[in-house]
Amino acid sequence: MRNVYCVFLCAILSVSLLLSPSMLSAQDDDLDDIDRSYDDYGADTDEIMEIDDALSDEAKAALKRAEAGIDKDISALLAGIKWLGQAAVLIEAEKTIYIDPFDLPGGLPEADLILVTHGHGDHLSPADILKVIKPSTKIVTTEAARSYLPEEAKHVVTAAPGESVTVEGIMIEAVPAYNRDKDFHPRERGDAGYVIHLKDRTIYHAGDTDLIDEMKDIETDIALLPAGGTYTMDAKEAAKAANVIRPKVAIPIHWGKIVGSEKDAETFVDQCKVPAVILDVYVPAPEKGIEKE
Repeated sequence: MRNVYCVFLCAILSVSLLLSPSMLSAQDDDLDDIDRSYDDYGADTDEIMEIDDALSDEAKAALKRAEAGIDKDISALLAGIKWLGQAAVLIEAEKTIYIDPFDLPGGLPEADLILVTHGHGDHLSPADILKVIKPSTKIVTTEAARSYLPEEAKHVVTAAPGESVTVEGIMIEAVPAYNRDKDFHPRERGDAGYVIHLKDRTIYHAGDTDLIDEMKDIETDIALLPAGGTYTMDAKEAAKAANVIRPKVAIPIHWGKIVGSEKDAETFVDQCKVPAVILDVYVPAPEKGIEKE
């Protein structure tokens, strides 16, 4: 991992001289006072879901000076999570799970479960699914995307936003993902994000989406949020989404290959009021060949 920026509550201990107990109580009240209102989903994103600054400038500066490593609790949450570029994520936990596999390198493990958020080629790539599929692999996707899967996908479960399914012993919530002011991901098509309930944590992959009202109902430990703009939220909007959802850690995805840059990821981290981490794109180590005498 590089360019790691974490802001977490335990760091407040390092600036305890700056913050009195009464100030901390007031800060908690401010964080809970989120404007949930929309005007028929037509309000400008700068006017919705705003959160007041929880810390004084002096306190925030002190937190920024805290060591930019990963807290052990955050590190434990991220164990087994590998970003493969774009929106593709590999989760190695009680099962091997891929989300939106695309442009995959060789040497990756076979999938027990593949989640596909929608039918666009950088999220539903038949060639990449075939790189990791095995006869028993289960696939969860939307009804609209199902027809684009390769014929080798024999075990397919569809879930519309608002529905939950349990596959391979793992509960998966499909949640809305759509554009509010763009035409790339219309709400009526039923594209999805997913909240994955593992034994020890929950992971939200937002799919391709804007900042939407339904995000206020997401409860998750980890939030994987698109931050590249053009087709999805830009970095500032994605940070607002993280501040509304309030996961234990937020990770920017959907940048660096087609749209978005490392600067966008850094902007996301800088504007998050929750712990945020930029992941390197994971590349499997090459298998060691047999040495010749």
